[in-house]
Amino acid sequence: MDTLEDLYYGNLFPHKKCAKLDDEVKELLKLLNRNEEKLTATLTESQKETFEKYKDCNREISEISERDAFINGFRLGARIIIDVVNN
Repeated sequence: MDTLEDLYYGNLFPHKKCAKLDDEVKELLKLLNRNEEKLTATLTESQKETFEKYKDCNREISEISERDAFINGFRLGARIIIDVVNN
C-alpha cells in the first residue's frame, strides 16, 4: 500500500473519523433503506443471496472509486502546491 492509500484508510493518523452527513444525503439514505426493505420483502432466499452479492460488489466498486478519487485529488493538490512554490 502506498502512502496516499494509507492516508485515505486512516493508517497514518489513526483517530476516530467523524463524517457529517448533510440533509440531502440523509434523506437519500433513508429512501435507499426504505426501498431496499420493500424489495427484499418480495424476494426468495436465493434472490436475497444474489442481491447481497450484488450489494457487496457495488460496495467494493464504490470503495475503489472513492479511494482513487481521493488519491487523484491529493495528487492534484500537491501539483498545485509545487506549481505555486516554483512560480
